[in-house]
Amino acid sequence: MIQPPRFACDVMLGRTARWLRMLGFDTFYDNHAGDPELRDLCRAEARILLTKDVALHESMPAGTSRLVRAVRPLQQLEEIAAAFGLGRFFLPCRCSLCNGELLPLEKEKASGRVPPYVFRTQEAFQGCARCGKLYWPGTHAAGIARLSGVVRRACG
Repeated sequence: MIQPPRFACDVMLGRTARWLRMLGFDTFYDNHAGDPELRDLCRAEARILLTKDVALHESMPAGTSRLVRAVRPLQQLEEIAAAFGLGRFFLPCRCSLCNGELLPLEKEKASGRVPPYVFRTQEAFQGCARCGKLYWPGTHAAGIARLSGVVRRACG
């Protein structure tokens, strides 16, 4: 079975990193991480560096980074999805903030932690195992699912 790629994004790809996480891809992002830290992290954790920095890309060993040419985040996501065949993976969602795994959460445990309207109208909730942020199916889910065949379903 082919394992999904694990990514690290440089400071210029923060929004794209969040999208990759919402699609279930293990994606490191820290807007304070410098080039040496990113190089070391990619080497130590077998991650692919996604960058818009030509010099940083050229400093990486062959095949361990991808120079992203698109300007807008959704175009960047489409470019990355095409380059790595991301549409073939069906992955559990990840926290868009901290990259933690999302786990099912009983509706009662979301009470008081989500807006009242959301609590009344939603049945399915997920919580981040790392930072505790809550998620539920929103209007963004359909938009995520339409992205160039990147995903087969969207996170709730």
